Amino acid sequence: MAAVQLGHSQRVTRLYRRCLKHLLSWTIDRSVWREEAVKLRARFDEHKNERNARTTVALVEEAEQLFEKNKHPEPYISPEAPDGSKWERNMPPPAHVLVMTPDEEKWYKESSQW
Repeated sequence: MAAVQLGHSQRVTRLYRRCLKHLLSWTIDRSVWREEAVKLRARFDEHKNERNARTTVALVEEAEQLFEKNKHPEPYISPEAPDGSKWERNMPPPAHVLVMTPDEEKWYKESSQW
């Protein structure tokens, strides 16, 4: 099955979003991050009215290469996110492992619905 090719605007949007998320790994202070995010947006806005298809493709490819080059070696991952430090920590046991009282069954249903 062939991979679906992204449109230009989708590709640029995803690149911009990845850049913003990785910028959080480099700058801890939110005010510093905001200043850098404004600079990043200005860099993207410099070429937003470009209409030549070859130029836009070259700009996006150059930006993606620059992103890969400057990507943080250990990006921040939220603790509760997959591969985070708290991912699947203290999970309730599966129901088939033990026989539960009615109170425990109620608790299990409530805790597994989030």
